[in-house]
Amino acid sequence: MSMDAKARKALEVIQRCVAAKRYVVLPHFVQRMDHRGFFWADVLAVLDEPDDVRFDGHDRYARPKWVIEGKTVVELDIGLVCVLDTDDRGRVTVFITIY
Repeated sequence: MSMDAKARKALEVIQRCVAAKRYVVLPHFVQRMDHRGFFWADVLAVLDEPDDVRFDGHDRYARPKWVIEGKTVVELDIGLVCVLDTDDRGRVTVFITIY
């Protein structure tokens, strides 16, 4: 997979946020995980070895939105949509939806 520098940097930020437990999982994300039978291990597998990372504009709060696609631990295609945000303690990743 080839990523431009902006995508590579965003992925690094997201990975660091997850490692530091600096993320928020929105209820919609959880509902979609349940509906599709995905587990957090599937999310981690995609974040560890994505097939594609691409910028997808900004959300309604002007936060940069990213789509990360890859394979689950059992080789199913999966996509994550998340935004990068900051709070008083630093960077935070917000997981919006999963497909």
